Amino acid sequence: MSGYAIRVVERTTSAVFLAPHYDDVALSCGGTVARLADSGEAPVIITVFGGKPDGPLTQFASDMHQRWGVGPNDAIALRRTEEQCAERVLGARSIWLDFADAIYRDGRYTSDLQLFGAIHPREAEFAMDIHEAMFDTLDAAGIAPSSFYVPLAIGNHVDHQHVLTAGLKLAQSGYEVSAYEDFPYAGDPAWRDTIEARALNVTSNQISLNRLTPSQLDRRVEAVLCYRSQLDVIFRRQGDPATATRRYARVVGNGEPAERFWRL
Repeated sequence: MSGYAIRVVERTTSAVFLAPHYDDVALSCGGTVARLADSGEAPVIITVFGGKPDGPLTQFASDMHQRWGVGPNDAIALRRTEEQCAERVLGARSIWLDFADAIYRDGRYTSDLQLFGAIHPREAEFAMDIHEAMFDTLDAAGIAPSSFYVPLAIGNHVDHQHVLTAGLKLAQSGYEVSAYEDFPYAGDPAWRDTIEARALNVTSNQISLNRLTPSQLDRRVEAVLCYRSQLDVIFRRQGDPATATRRYARVVGNGEPAERFWRL
């Protein structure tokens, strides 16, 4: 008889939501996360660009920290605390990868024009790195993904573009992948009228609408409000965060709160 013991890792099947940053899933589709939790599933939120800055901050990054009201070494710890607040509200499990936010990446993005523009040439293969790191993390956590949710990259933030590209690779590999509408960008009149045209470039044009109960919408709003450091910045064009979030959910659902997804 062999003297070796076989260790069996218990795996949990879960829907996996990929967030470029710590707030993106709660902002865009927190009601669906709550809906899955209510049904007995164990949704997982992976924040892709959740790592700490590596090296001194650029002036652009320092200015962003000032707008958030945080010190140079406090931002990531605070944002993780905010994420854990939202995790508890939505009934999800939060995981973050070690990739740094675009504003921290070696001075590649030092203005809003660059941040919401073209991918830096040195990041052409970034989506593959995300793909590998994500599966390594899921495997280590004993999570078998049943489906994936990724941003549609409305607003054109470079980090959102990277995660969408990773989602397209997942779809090409045979996974069920749906794109959520990045909010609050999706609620901005500058982007609202182009959502469908943008979606047609990367999706199969199969749309699903998840109706939300009043409780699920309330939990989405409560989760959004967890991100206190970000609210003044991300809702600067749309006013009160709770009001704007409820308004867009009802626009999507033609009067009834809902969240819309596009199949990749």
